[in-house]
Amino acid sequence: MMIHMKNQIYIILIGTCLIVSGCTIKTGSFGAYTSTDQNIQFLVEKGQSHWEKRVNPEDAKMARLFLSKAYDQDPNNGDVAELYSRACHYIGYYIETDPFKSDLLFMEGIESAWDFIIATDSYQEGYALTNGDSTAKIIGGIENTSQELVPYLYWWVANFSRYLVTKPVMERLSQREIIETALHRILSLNPNFYYHGANRIFGGIYARLPGVDLIHSINNFEYSISGSPNYLGTYVIRAQYLHTKSGNRELFVKDLQFVLQSDPTLLPDVSPENLNEQEKAKTLLAMESSLFE
Repeated sequence: MMIHMKNQIYIILIGTCLIVSGCTIKTGSFGAYTSTDQNIQFLVEKGQSHWEKRVNPEDAKMARLFLSKAYDQDPNNGDVAELYSRACHYIGYYIETDPFKSDLLFMEGIESAWDFIIATDSYQEGYALTNGDSTAKIIGGIENTSQELVPYLYWWVANFSRYLVTKPVMERLSQREIIETALHRILSLNPNFYYHGANRIFGGIYARLPGVDLIHSINNFEYSISGSPNYLGTYVIRAQYLHTKSGNRELFVKDLQFVLQSDPTLLPDVSPENLNEQEKAKTLLAMESSLFE
């Protein structure tokens, strides 16, 4: 049953051939750290230690490598699955410059979080009790996930939405219901999670999807910012997607200048993310003329 469900979600969401390519990213050179003498706790501690220093790109990459080895040995370890998925997102979004390699990282993050989710009783119960095709059953499983699964659901959808953002409109539309279901579930269980992250993702999605009134994007961004005004990524995404879509150059510049003038350390837990968002703000401002031709 578990293998069957896993295959269904990969086929529906990503496509089998790309998942196979994505899996190869986990098996890079790891030197002495692949020794059978290393236990899971050692790998986890090393991964967490490097993660705390992720403002250095090499530490972020090492964190992912250690966490990937810990995850391979114990995929049922919730702490590892969550941080591993988050590390994949961090590297794919902030560090990797090759779009193809970023996609592989996002898919790696999708896979690790999803495997943990579908192994839980709450997901399996919702999946089993839902009638309909495989997509309907997956949605039923997501709708039944417990509050404890919010972190995994969030990093799954964060990686998935980041993967989809560069894809053709039809591909994004085909996954809309599943993405929206996951985000609504997060909002119903823990709307504040990761600095109102579900609303932030909704804001970006609704700014990008055709035929959606931009008021939905505006409202979600405003709600996310009002709840977590010091998380700088919300302003960057709003400028990049909403203000360019609406053609509002003044607000585009205002949001990005606000990011550059802000103190990235006001949220210590995500100060590396905020520092990276300031770099993204600089890049977008440099592209202002071309974005508003």
